[in-house]
Amino acid sequence: MADTGDRFPVVLMAALPGLTIRFGLTFLRFQSRRRQGVRRFRETLEAGGMPPREAALLAQSYYEAGSLREILRR
Repeated sequence: MADTGDRFPVVLMAALPGLTIRFGLTFLRFQSRRRQGVRRFRETLEAGGMPPREAALLAQSYYEAGSLREILRR
């Protein structure tokens, strides 16, 4: 049992690069979907008759609401 405790840091260090890459790819996928959603949201507002300037302001607020920093703060 004590032998496995000595290897834990080595196992953790071996897994860390893979976890980092997986997290990075997941984050990039999230950002891409977020941008697509905001673009569709703005286009839908404009198609519904909202002036482009107001639609852009509302879409910007929508974009900021999906900020990963804001999500993690909550």
